[in-house]
Formats: sequence, C-alpha cells, structure tokens
Amino acid sequence: MDITTLLAPLSQIDLITISVSALLFFAANPICKLLNNSAGVTTRASMMRALNTLIIIAVLANAYLLSNESGFASKVTRSLMVLYFAVVTTQIINYFVRKRFGKERTINNHKSISDTYSSRGLSLVIATVITLIAIISCLRILGFNSLLEAGGALGIAGLALAMTQAAWAPDIIAGLIILNSRLCEEGDVIQFNMAGNKIVASVFRTKLFHTELLDLANNHRLMIRNNKLRDYGLHNLSRFASAKGLRECLFFNIGYEHSKNDVAAMIQRAFKNIDQAEGTREEQFEPEIMVHDTGDYAVTWAVYYYIKDVKRLLAIKQTFRAYILEESVRSNISLATPDLHLNDLTITNKVPSLDAHEQESEEIRSHDQTQTI
Repeated sequence: MDITTLLAPLSQIDLITISVSALLFFAANPICKLLNNSAGVTTRASMMRALNTLIIIAVLANAYLLSNESGFASKVTRSLMVLYFAVVTTQIINYFVRKRFGKERTINNHKSISDTYSSRGLSLVIATVITLIAIISCLRILGFNSLLEAGGALGIAGLALAMTQAAWAPDIIAGLIILNSRLCEEGDVIQFNMAGNKIVASVFRTKLFHTELLDLANNHRLMIRNNKLRDYGLHNLSRFASAKGLRECLFFNIGYEHSKNDVAAMIQRAFKNIDQAEGTREEQFEPEIMVHDTGDYAVTWAVYYYIKDVKRLLAIKQTFRAYILEESVRSNISLATPDLHLNDLTITNKVPSLDAHEQESEEIRSHDQTQTI
C-alpha cells in the first residue's frame, strides 16, 4: 500500500488541518514561552498540545472510521479548533495586557514583567469573556441553536461554578488584594511564621490561586494559597523604613565580669574586620551596641546593624556571628552564658559530703553511748 492509497480517505482540508495541528503541537512550548514570559509555560503548552492531539484524532476518526459520513465528528473537530484558538487568543491578549499594565522587575539578573492589580483584573475579565464566547460558539456548532438549550447548558456550568466557588474564589480575591496593596511583590523578601516555624523567603511569583516562594534557609520552593498567605503576619524585609536599609540585630550573653567598654570595643573590632574582609553591611553606619537585658547570670547585649542585600540576610548574620566569635576568643571574652555550674561549685563546697555526714553521725552516737555507760 503506497502513501497515496493511505491518504486517499483524507480530503485536502483534512490534510491541511492535520499538518497545521502537528506544526502547532511542536511549536506549543516556544509560543508559550514567548507569550507568557516563562510563567506557567508547561501547563499552557500541555493544554495546547492536548487540543492539537484531539483535533488530529477527530479528523482521522472522521475520515477512516466514519468515512466522512458523520457530521458529529466534523462538529467536534470544529469545536476543538474554537477552543484552541480561544486559548491562544487569551494568551496573546494577556501578553499585551501585562506589557501595558504590568511591572518590569529584575530577578536574579533576569528581566521579567510581573502582574499588577490592573493587569491581573483585566486578564480575568478578558479570559471570562473569551471563555463564554468559546462555550456559546461550541454549543452552536454542536447543534444547540435554541437559546433555551444554550442557556440551560450555560446554567449548568454556572451552577457548577457557584457550588465550587468556596474552593477558588477566596484565593483569586486574595491574589488581587495582594497585588493591589503591593504588600509583597515578585523579588521581595518576606518573613512570616508558619506552623510555628519562622520562614524567610523571596516572592517568586503571585499566580491566580497561589503564591510561589523561594525559601532562603532551605533553598527550596514553597507554594502557599493566596488566601492563606494573607492570614500570616507578613514582614516585608525589602521595604525599608529608612534609607539606611534593613535594621537587623544579634544577641549575645556575656558575663558581668566584663565591662561595657570591653564588650563594645570587642564588637567594634569584629565589625571592622568584617568591613575589611566582607563588605556585607552598610559601612557608613556604625553598629549600635546596647544592653538588651540584665539576667541572673549574664548581660544580654544587642548589636544592631544595617544591610541592604536582604536576600543574603541569613548568610550575613552567620558571617557576623563567626567574626564576633573569633574576636571574642582573641579578647578573652567568653560568649558562653555563665550557668549554674558556678553555683553548683559553691553549693558543693558548703554542703558536707556523704562520708563526712556519716562520720559526724557516728561520732554523735559514740558520744551518747559513752555518756550512757
């Protein structure tokens, strides 16, 4: 059987449809990367490829299995085409909406356009309108010409959305509120408590239903629902209260035998070494050294400093602790909290040992027996 005989059942329109669908199948990923700025590329590309595959299957089924006698298979093919063009049209329009109303940001030396309240809201409206037009067009193609039938089908879809709105509506609304309030934008470093753990993360992307975060401590990606994220007490570390930068603090417990001048001089020497070796803090602002608390066994010293590279917040704090520890050893100032071991030694010296106590009791008993005799 030659190729001509094999392709005989296919009409010229069928061949064009299969060829275009196959071409678009392989071009789905580049198209999505171009239009979506690498946001949700895999999902959109998979959707487009699935529609291309269904179109090819419908055309082949109509030609070989139904011998072009069934009008229903042809209607299904046209309906799938309408859905495909609806998906592509939505992506194209949203691309220009983000370009016009979005905000350009630089994340990891890569420029990208992130959504804003205006771009996200307009994209939702456009997606809703195009979806309704596509559904009505598919219903008419499939033979639901009656407004009653079309209205009934749309009513069922509306009922399904209404019954499931508790699962998706709060996250969409919360996402719009986050974008509108600019509480945390892409690239910002935020801090919050989740399940009793303090999380320091960078906002990667705010999507329709969830927000993706990059955990700076454990170097992995977090996905949190938008509605849940709003319930946390968020600290946006990238939004400085002053031009000095982010004000961070380190605490050290040092014994009472060291004076304020000795402790302050030791910490200042450590920060001078940091500036010469690392240059990680704002050098124009000297560290603020003050007494945070006076405990029973040690003084808690607070060391405040300013940084602007908030994405290296945790690494900078570890570096500062290491330099202060090194300088404390050179200065003979222990950072180990004076503990009860000092009092234990005192108690040990004051309380007689078990043998001494027994010896004393034996002497008393012997004295009593002598007097009795």
